[in-house]
Amino acid sequence: MKFKILLYIIILIIEIINCQIINNGYGYGLVNENYKCLSYIGDPNNQQLCSNKLIDNQVIYSIINKTNQIQSLKLVEQTFKQLTFLQGKCSNLNFAQFGICDIYFPSCVESSFGISLPKRLCKSVCNKMVSDCPALGASLNCSDSNKFPTIGTLYNLTNYGYTDNSGFYEVQCSDPTNYYQNSLPPNNQFIEICPTPLLLRNQSDSKFKPDKGYTYLSPTNCVLSCPQPFFKHYKWKQMYNMSKVLSTISFVCSIYNIITFGLLSKIKSKYNLCITFFSISTVLMSLMDIVTYGIGYEELLCPEPGRYAVQSDAACGVTGAFFHIGITTGVLWWTTMSICLYSEVKRFKMISFRYIILFNSVVSLILLIIPLSGQAFMSGTGSLGCWIRKTWFVNGAFWIPCGIALFIGAICIVLVIYEIFKISRNLSKDNNTLLFQIRPFLCVLLVGGSFLYLFIFYFNNERNLDKYKASIPNYVQCLLTSNVNGEDCLTDGPDFGAYFTFYFFTRFFGITFFCIYGTSKIARDIWFESAYNHPFFHPYIVKCLTLLGISKHFSSYSSGSNPKNFNRNGSNFNMKQNKPKNIINPIDSISKSVFEVSTKHNSQNTNETKENSSGGGGNIGSGGGDIASTENTSIDNGSGENGGGENGSGDNSIENSTSSKDSNTNSF
Repeated sequence: MKFKILLYIIILIIEIINCQIINNGYGYGLVNENYKCLSYIGDPNNQQLCSNKLIDNQVIYSIINKTNQIQSLKLVEQTFKQLTFLQGKCSNLNFAQFGICDIYFPSCVESSFGISLPKRLCKSVCNKMVSDCPALGASLNCSDSNKFPTIGTLYNLTNYGYTDNSGFYEVQCSDPTNYYQNSLPPNNQFIEICPTPLLLRNQSDSKFKPDKGYTYLSPTNCVLSCPQPFFKHYKWKQMYNMSKVLSTISFVCSIYNIITFGLLSKIKSKYNLCITFFSISTVLMSLMDIVTYGIGYEELLCPEPGRYAVQSDAACGVTGAFFHIGITTGVLWWTTMSICLYSEVKRFKMISFRYIILFNSVVSLILLIIPLSGQAFMSGTGSLGCWIRKTWFVNGAFWIPCGIALFIGAICIVLVIYEIFKISRNLSKDNNTLLFQIRPFLCVLLVGGSFLYLFIFYFNNERNLDKYKASIPNYVQCLLTSNVNGEDCLTDGPDFGAYFTFYFFTRFFGITFFCIYGTSKIARDIWFESAYNHPFFHPYIVKCLTLLGISKHFSSYSSGSNPKNFNRNGSNFNMKQNKPKNIINPIDSISKSVFEVSTKHNSQNTNETKENSSGGGGNIGSGGGDIASTENTSIDNGSGENGGGENGSGDNSIENSTSSKDSNTNSF
């Protein structure tokens, strides 16, 4: 009995010693009869994977129907995507891809017993992969000898009649190092795979250079989609629809203002010209959107997948030039209007208006030529149109010069409002005259305020650019883990409300000017007179007025006459024509306010003069009876002679003084 126990102990010791010897450098594997040595299923049609990275793609350890290979292809593709964004952090990622292909598609050995067995990747190869790229250490446990043996893997084939080596069949580990070193391009090139919606482009190719409209996620060859995913697709659609509607309405309103104040109005005052030229600028701005949505927003702004439009794309270059010269001239003419208002209030003479037109035109053209010469017009990764996207060009050709212009205009407007309040406070306690400030104040508030918002938004966006760029890795990580092709992933960017408002204001200028000036009484009078004097419409208008019992002798501001005098007797409605001397353009509310306040002051002085004047000095209007000077209008024909003055000298004196005071106002 004691002998048997001793014998068992000796045998156990021998088995333990044998196991330690066998386990030194080896791992153990399980036999699966469902797997055979089959050929590699091949790479997908549109993506290169392991075809050129396997030692022998004709003998792959695979299940008979190869469904395991299909699943392995998906895992390899996902791993390659992650390796793509480890460039710059790891060395020799190409070798890592050889190792990964060997892990998911192991080489196969056919035993003499008809059993297929896999070759596991050598531990030395695993250690090299991790040393070259430490990030792989999180998924590769090189110390696991069953997965990464030093020498080989042992399979227990005792049940299949194998008796050597205690029934353990040895399969050498796989080492693709020699195959990797002896491979020639393109077999030994690193394979980049970009997660959807990113696209792969070769930036070393001249066709795919960044200046062609591609935004690369350095150091990869992956490019951002166009438009950049700041927002969900439906929010981009909302902005597209807003742009379509507002730009179309703004275009129509601006054309109306151009026809009204530029073509139909016969008074070419400075203010009418300012309105006309500003409306022309809004037409050019609207044309950008009209052409863009005519072609299609995504078709024009993103002519190719992953590429945004640049100046060399004809449609982008043209629409960008339209918008830039439009918004630049708009700023200059808004500033010109502000200066004109201030000149009317302070009664100083401006330079000839033709020089102002020439100056604004030349400056606008220079500010257009500068970015054109630098190929600075492009749509960018997220926008509603082509414009200047290079920082130095947009600052030098728009924000700085136009910022100066807007600052000058704002100062003029503040001074105008101050002068109005000062005059009103000094001459009258009646604040009704201040109501005339509402129209220009709205113009300043809406137009000037819109430009101010554009400034604030742009420079705040520039200030946060580094923050937006720093969020790209999080966006990429989201794409790598997304199960819906990245539809749930967004990059950091401007707030949607702020972004929407930015583009809203740039498309609302034409509507703003129409609401303020196109709906004014003078605009309606211009259209009515044009129709009244037109040979086609005139008979019909006269017939209608006759049926209404109205007799009308029409002459309005647009033909150069002064405001109408209305005398109504029963059913007769007469409009007397006076000399075009004291015309106040009703559009110019501030000038009108100043003029009416000044008129009250002049009337008081005139009454004092009348009381002190003698018969020989000329009683004004003695031939006609009533004194018309309190309205600052000329005397009706036949009633403007002096009682005792020679050649009507008394009337001439007042007429001359009134004319000199109103010379600036008439031009405005």
